[in-house]
This record gives sequence, structure tokens and C-alpha cells, in this order.
Amino acid sequence: MLTSNLSSNLCAFAQGASLFDPADSLIPFTVEGVLVGWTKRSFAEHLENWPEHFTVRPRGVGMLGHFETAEHRSAALNEVVEALASGGMIRGWRSETVTVAETFYAKPLFHIERAASRYFGLTMYASHLNGLTMRGGMMHMWVAKRDERKAIDPGRLDNMTAGRIARGYSPQQTLIKEAGEEAGLVLEMANTARAVGAVRCKYLVEEGLHQEIMFVHDVMLPADFIPKNNDGEVAGFHCYAMEEILTMLAAPAQFTVDAALVMIDCLIRHGYIGPERDDYLDLIHAMRP
Repeated sequence: MLTSNLSSNLCAFAQGASLFDPADSLIPFTVEGVLVGWTKRSFAEHLENWPEHFTVRPRGVGMLGHFETAEHRSAALNEVVEALASGGMIRGWRSETVTVAETFYAKPLFHIERAASRYFGLTMYASHLNGLTMRGGMMHMWVAKRDERKAIDPGRLDNMTAGRIARGYSPQQTLIKEAGEEAGLVLEMANTARAVGAVRCKYLVEEGLHQEIMFVHDVMLPADFIPKNNDGEVAGFHCYAMEEILTMLAAPAQFTVDAALVMIDCLIRHGYIGPERDDYLDLIHAMRP
């Protein structure tokens, strides 16, 4: 699990947050011959209670191939996940379904409750928005502080808005939804955001594996714009000069891991981290999907 003991060096942080090799400590989870995730052996043992759904062996877990469609697989997994949640083996129920496929654009293999994603080590997707503005001729970034009641990373610093892409949503639809709920951006303003790339993270967590690809967007905001949270998930916002953000990232544990990576990417794209660094290419390589 990532902790404050990580090196303050940006490249070391990015590599630790993005390049974890799950084969060292987890076992693969496959569906229809596709490697879709990685799970702890202790969690895989629970799946042995459903021999009609899974083959569980020391070297991996496979979902049986007799399910005809994604909906059939989803129904079977829902049965398992609900039972495990009722028994306390899966925590943090979200009542939100996410889609799992070989790639984001591939045909869905199944849909599953979001809370189960780390236990199965599934690749998830999110939309993140850097809220940028000019003050005194200098570029600034809006940073959110997560509410202390959040189940994951309470109280940590975050991008202005960020959200997991739920079943049936696109990156743009997720961006607009989260921008309105988390920062009070009206539709017209949210639609000015530009898609600028993607960043990945992959690291060990208590539940198993967190692996995610974030679709990154930038929006230029008026100097007098003040974000306003509408869903209770943000305790407050603060606007920092980009040089301040770079200094703050020397202590990355105050940020969520994914937000720190998205901010590093933004600093690279806007020239605050440049090729004069001898780890410049290593830093970029670590974060790219």
C-alpha cells in the first residue's frame, strides 16, 4: 500500500504508484480467457464456495465458461458479491455498477458492484478535471479537500473534480456529472473542458489491487470563479499557483494517489516539469497507460 514513507522524488512516487507488478503477490483472475484482474489468495479462498461459478487453483481463479452473455456473468457475480458483502468480506458498498472489459472500448465481459473492484483487482476508469485559472499573470490550479467522511482517502487533497466511470457513462458524461455535483460547474462551463490524455495507476491496497486509468481534462476558469460543492463529498477548495503545487507534491501522501499523478501530468504538459530533468522520460513512461 502507498504510504507517506515513499520517496518525495516525483519519479519514484510515480513509479511506485503506477508500475506495481501484481504477479509478485497476487493471483490472476480470468474471464473468457481474458486476464481481467488480480486477487489475494485469501480472498480467492472465499470464491471456493461457488464451484458452479469459479475454478479456484493456487495459481489463479477462472470464471467458468458456461455463461452465455455478459448479463449472465453479471448475475452470477452479483450473487457472489452480495453474499460476500453481507458476510463482511467486501466493504464500502456503493450501489454503483461498473463495466469490465478487455479494454475500455471492448465488448463488456460483465458488470459488477464498484465496491468489489479492488478485491478482484479489476481495471477501473475515471474522469478527472484540472480546474485552471490565471491570477496575476500566473497559472493556478483549484485543489479540492475530500470530506473526512469519505470511505477512501478521507481528508486528502484531490483534483477539482474526479469520478469513477459508471456503467453506461462515457468519460465526457462522467466529467459533466462530477463537475456539476462536486464543483458547481454549469453545463456550459463544463463543456469547455478539453480532453488532454490519460494517466494510469496500479498499486497494492488492503483489499487487493487498485488499478485505474484516468481520462484527464483541463478547463480554464474565470479568475473570479469559486467552486461550490453540491454533493457533500468535498470539504473545501483552495487555489494554488502551479509552482506551489509542484512544491506540495514533494509530500505526495497529502494527496490521493490518482490526483497526484494527474497533477504531475498537468505540470509536465504545461512546462513546469521539463526535459532538463534526467528522470523526465522515466516519469512520463511510468504514468502512461
